[in-house]
Amino acid sequence: MRQNIIFFAATAAALVVPGIEQQQVSLFDIHDKFTEHNAVQAWWDTIPNADRLFSSIQDRMSKSIQGSNLDGLVAMIDGEKEGPHPRPPHGGHGRHGHHGHGDPEKTIYELIKESEHTTKFAKLVEEHDDIKHLLQDTEHNYTLFIPTDRAFRHNPHRHGHRGGDDDTDNDDDDDDHKPSKEFILDLLKYHITPGLYPLHRVRSSNTLPSSLHPSALSTSASSKHHHHHPQRIRVSTVPFLPITRLNFHARLITGDFIAKNGLIHALDSLLIPPPSQTTIIRLLPSQFSTLALALQTTGLGNELGELERSGGATLFAPSNLAWARLGPRANAFLFSERGRKYLKGLLKYHVAVNETLYSDAYYTGGGNGKGEEEVVVELDGLEGGRRRGSYWHVDLTSLLDGKPISVDVQRWKRFVSIVVNGFVPVVVKDGVADDGVVHVVSRVLIPPCEHRGGNGVGEGDEEEVSVEELMRRLEPYVEETSAGREDMGDL
Repeated sequence: MRQNIIFFAATAAALVVPGIEQQQVSLFDIHDKFTEHNAVQAWWDTIPNADRLFSSIQDRMSKSIQGSNLDGLVAMIDGEKEGPHPRPPHGGHGRHGHHGHGDPEKTIYELIKESEHTTKFAKLVEEHDDIKHLLQDTEHNYTLFIPTDRAFRHNPHRHGHRGGDDDTDNDDDDDDHKPSKEFILDLLKYHITPGLYPLHRVRSSNTLPSSLHPSALSTSASSKHHHHHPQRIRVSTVPFLPITRLNFHARLITGDFIAKNGLIHALDSLLIPPPSQTTIIRLLPSQFSTLALALQTTGLGNELGELERSGGATLFAPSNLAWARLGPRANAFLFSERGRKYLKGLLKYHVAVNETLYSDAYYTGGGNGKGEEEVVVELDGLEGGRRRGSYWHVDLTSLLDGKPISVDVQRWKRFVSIVVNGFVPVVVKDGVADDGVVHVVSRVLIPPCEHRGGNGVGEGDEEEVSVEELMRRLEPYVEETSAGREDMGDL
């Protein structure tokens, strides 16, 4: 049959930072050694014209970032006014929007099979026995986030053609553009969360675990306790309004439909499993063109794609605006032949491998200097960090000779603040990736000096960074070349 799968770069779109002029960059070629076995990454690699599909999400993210001030918050709320929604997934159980219906005598599979509003998703489940059995299992509870039939009506993956509401379900056409069965299986798993997550719990969460377990998030088979970490789903709820989106795109339209083995919530879009961290950067050149160019110039992009991971990785991604704050002279030096080694060292300080730190969960699987025993923990019970009330502190081990990256996470009800090295705020948190997480930072991270305090250059202000200061901070971690410290030209 034709699988009408809506493409929307939900995770990548969650990483948009507004106000940056678009600039196209030919990014590094990434041939991840796991790609041939990774149906999700293979699907993302075939997406044409991705930038064209991000415009509405960029606008939404722009309002979200502006929400740090009152005017921006009002604009964000105004832009999220309730509109007409598809009907709930199990018709005949009350008015639209009234929660708490369902049938506690029927399984999740039986309910979605009977509903006239979830026929497309149910048909995909029918073709995958593992998922069918999972949703019929009465020994465990699950929460299913199910896209209604309307969510399947657009498929930009077909030669760039957009379908419409009159899209039919002809099973015979477009066979050349069907996603692989492996991708569909991963897609279905990504809509299922183990355990019970009623709406109030979903809306109070920052991320949720799914039943999808990417290989890059798993611990090494040689570690003491081999574990498959779950891919997570990003949750964002508009302040003061019961409006929730998953992965910044799929809107939670109704829910709390009770089944014998769990709960069902309805979405207006599919949840697409996210791509790798480097693919996210590649798909958003208008927002990360400087970072993309830096990864290409230094070769670190390819190295990250080939790096074996045990427990994923955390990438702090500076936006174009963050790079601009360094100043023109610092950028000119870093992107020169003489400054390339310093640029690579600087980039390494933004990556922590074998540790994936979300705003409410922490994965680590050994190989990072913290012992071989893996840690999989919700931050409410964080071990391996310092916890005080709703505040957590974690030191991540960067690729820059193990130099620590200090991370402070503070939570107040649904609001979460993440600060890096004491003063650099994370402006977009929890960009879930196939191989870890991406946090967008407002400033480029610079390692602190060994001989004096301070966590970076120009703490808390808009100071530009001198070339001399950059070299002084990074010199202990880079190899000397014949160019030397004096060969700085007019910089």
